Amino acid sequence: MKPLKLAPTISTPELSYYSPDSDVAKRIKERETANIVEGYVLTRLSSNEDVYNFYAEINVDNDKLWALFKTLVIQMPDEVALIYHHIDNSPKYGMYVDKFALINFLDGFEVELCQDGFLEYGVISHRENSLDEIFVKKPKYLQCWGMEVERFISVMEQYELNVYDNLNFIDEYPSQTESLERHIPDCIKTFDILKSFEDEFGDEQLL
Repeated sequence: MKPLKLAPTISTPELSYYSPDSDVAKRIKERETANIVEGYVLTRLSSNEDVYNFYAEINVDNDKLWALFKTLVIQMPDEVALIYHHIDNSPKYGMYVDKFALINFLDGFEVELCQDGFLEYGVISHRENSLDEIFVKKPKYLQCWGMEVERFISVMEQYELNVYDNLNFIDEYPSQTESLERHIPDCIKTFDILKSFEDEFGDEQLL
């Protein structure tokens, strides 16, 4: 399997920066044989007390991330809320809005949402007895909670993503994050994006 295509802002530190006997150096060496490839891990839940039926974590090449994210959002209920935050701060939740209106708004930030390693975000629909959520972590892999597991698997098949028992994720190992401005000088800055989200979606809600 080919290695996962990461965002340009996310990388593994040089081994030479650390003492060979250090824990960091050992983890970097372990990273060399880790199974960080496209695919997903899936956990099914069967308890009637759970508000979601499955949980998944998904590795996808960075140039496919946005298309997959939007496809998963389209599978969600009609009214959803945006989750967003800088990695050093707590998540904020926007007002519930139409999912297609949200997707259209977020399209204007596609590059930054896929490559800015200081930004985490997601989309949630939390009703009385059910939860659907898609969340993009700092290294740009996805977490997904939902009720319709077969529909989720169908999307994974559409993107030719296979299920694994032993998949690894980049943040299990030492990594470093660069500013997106180093790669794209005219990108929208992280805090400008967050301000746009607050201006558009209003006060924080408890979901």
